[in-house]
Amino acid sequence: MSNPFTYANKVRKKFKDPYWVAKNKYITYYEQLPIDEKVILLESQTATKISGNLFYILKYLLTDEKYAGYTVYLSSWGRYVKSITAILEHYGFENVNIVVYASDDYMRLLASAKYLINDATFPNYWIKKEGQVYINTWHGTPLKAMGRKVHNDVFFGNVQKNLVNADYLLYPNIFTKDVMIRDYMLENISSNSYILCGYPRNTVFFDRDAEKKIREELEITDKKIYAYMPTWRGTVDKVGVSKNDAYLMYYLCELDKRLTDDEIFYINIHPMAMHAKNTAEVSKLKHIKNFPAEYETYDFLNIADVLVTDYSSVFFDYACTRKKVVLFPYDKDEYLCDRGMYMDMDDLPFPQVFDLDALVDELRSEKNYDDTEFVKTYCTWDSSNATAQLCDRTILGIDTGLTVGPVTGNGKENVLIYAGNLDKNGITTSLRSLMKNIDLDKRNYYISFCQGKAKRHGEQLATFSDKVNFFAVAEYFNLTAANKTVNKLYKEHLVSTNQYIKSLGKRIEQNFLRSYGNAKFDRVIQFCGYEDEMILLYSQFKGQKTIWVHNDMLAEIKTRSNQRKDLLEYAYHTYDNVVAVTDDIVAPTQILAGKDKKINIVKNTIDYKTIRANGDLPIALDETTKCSVEPEKFYEIMQSDAKKFINVGRYSPEKGHDRLIDAFYKLWQKDNSIYLIIMGGNSRAKKYEELIEKVNGMGLTDNVILLLAVSNPYPIIKACDGFILSSLYEGFGLVLAEADILGLPIVSTDITGPRTFMKKYGGTLIENSDEGVYKGLQMLYNGEIKPINVDYEAYNQECVAEFEKLFE
Repeated sequence: MSNPFTYANKVRKKFKDPYWVAKNKYITYYEQLPIDEKVILLESQTATKISGNLFYILKYLLTDEKYAGYTVYLSSWGRYVKSITAILEHYGFENVNIVVYASDDYMRLLASAKYLINDATFPNYWIKKEGQVYINTWHGTPLKAMGRKVHNDVFFGNVQKNLVNADYLLYPNIFTKDVMIRDYMLENISSNSYILCGYPRNTVFFDRDAEKKIREELEITDKKIYAYMPTWRGTVDKVGVSKNDAYLMYYLCELDKRLTDDEIFYINIHPMAMHAKNTAEVSKLKHIKNFPAEYETYDFLNIADVLVTDYSSVFFDYACTRKKVVLFPYDKDEYLCDRGMYMDMDDLPFPQVFDLDALVDELRSEKNYDDTEFVKTYCTWDSSNATAQLCDRTILGIDTGLTVGPVTGNGKENVLIYAGNLDKNGITTSLRSLMKNIDLDKRNYYISFCQGKAKRHGEQLATFSDKVNFFAVAEYFNLTAANKTVNKLYKEHLVSTNQYIKSLGKRIEQNFLRSYGNAKFDRVIQFCGYEDEMILLYSQFKGQKTIWVHNDMLAEIKTRSNQRKDLLEYAYHTYDNVVAVTDDIVAPTQILAGKDKKINIVKNTIDYKTIRANGDLPIALDETTKCSVEPEKFYEIMQSDAKKFINVGRYSPEKGHDRLIDAFYKLWQKDNSIYLIIMGGNSRAKKYEELIEKVNGMGLTDNVILLLAVSNPYPIIKACDGFILSSLYEGFGLVLAEADILGLPIVSTDITGPRTFMKKYGGTLIENSDEGVYKGLQMLYNGEIKPINVDYEAYNQECVAEFEKLFE
């Protein structure tokens, strides 16, 4: 261990954090506490308030005598207990117990409550226990894109897991049911039920007495009431005063001047936007006020004569009142430019206005549109007794006349594939190509990844077929404090893999449940082949499991020390199938797997059509691309007639870039008009910067161009005169085939990985040495490299046949 005293001090500090201690105890409570059949745990908006669906469910559970024998708990973050308590007291709610979110009591309830009800998600460490009943109401009919439809977003895993875990999914209309099930990819892997029922929060819209009561309490019975509920335009990682907040306050101040004394414009602004400055500004306005804090949001919204909103789904709910809705999307073009929407706002029946004068005109005019079909479509089951119907059906098992149906599947096999971090590398490329070449109608494929590791590569999701599904997971591991000590010792190589499995094998099984919930998978494939925790996680799957080998892992251990030999030995022995991507790496894999283990070969398919099509596009660097010379200089070089040789591979020691640059230097001394392009998708241990320093020190600044992170490398490859693979070892060397497809002569070091491919198709191999690399460059320079002859369509069919054998 690097410094046991430092580690001990960190642990000691952790034990002073009650939330950390509680989370460490959760898994113990999960194992040991029995389910309490008479306990109901409610959680509203991630434990930040009590409003919406959960408020009306809570109200019903506390007031209907059928639930007198149940104990009801409501979770709340500590900082929100005071405001939540105030609302509960205002409504006279008794017999509800507030439990502090993430506290020890909360962990106990999460592990033992029979009924769990949420309008969003329980935390990512939660594991649904057999016998618990989970009702997820969600919190609105979706207008903006959700799940897989959100551009570049990978953080949908906990929502997906929660929806898979729910016994009942509440949907207020068919549209919401179809969208949520489709875009969170629940079909085929879920064994739960959907319920078609009106939202509990909409029941108040059928209560005219409630409306009258609030108007009388606030002494506004003679006023025209408007409610403004706009969408928050920020992001959770950029909280604070923004340009949008300034626009909002400008519009409110100008609107206040136009309103009369018999009008009140109540606003319900997202808490992230209502910081101290905005709150102070609103308090100065005469006709504009905040929603009163003591009232539940929808209870107060019920008094409004007109709802004003923009992109918020609140209009789906309010429409059931048949009162007027006005849309005020003053920043429509800007807002929608990078946000997916399920419907065109221009197709909605409500009037849209874009300036204050038009807004005031609409507020004061009568409703002049027909929303009959809209209400029929989106408010299908809204009624005054929807809450009773939902609770009595899901908790008491009473037939209340609701439509309850299964989330259906197609009966095909479900295959879960762990892809790694979705980086722009050979592994992601080969998986994408495999998904393009196999028959996606044979089975249901779910590509999985860890959200935090993949957060910079969300754009990769859109490159896969719509028939490919995804399942994101959070990188959280449920361990007790004692387990974490063992885990730390394992990471420090002080505990062997076999000892680790013996000690924590059960925890790993539990963490598969934590990651994927009750999702049904028939097979798993650890396609990445790397990442210790995910190799271990998939090794404990109760079903057929396969692990891919993309490289000479013995060489990886020797050169990069990035793998555990004992882990790979355990994995290759434990997994049902071990798959090497080329014949060349079978021998080192066999050493790790043991002589009795069969090593399967499934070569990487090659998406030659896309490579050719992308190669025909113009050369372009991205905004995020790093280039060792000025972009203008780079483009000038690429358009010149000078000889250009290229190497593509991540900036990492095993790629042999140092010896390639040394070899090029020798050739450049004979002809200083030539260029070497090195292009990598990522860089390990600042290797990119190290090579720039080397190049500059050798006086090659203008002739050796280093590129990092180019989204479309193919036009650059195509514009070069030859490709050289200088690696010390490889898995396959996919870039060789890509360069060949683009018409370049190719040469490779004689190493495991590319050796078999190059020999089979007449390729040129050079000695795996400094002198060999120099010879390869000379051969390219002199035009001595013969093209190889590959029928890539036939090659891919052969690869697919190898893949299909795994399922026999």
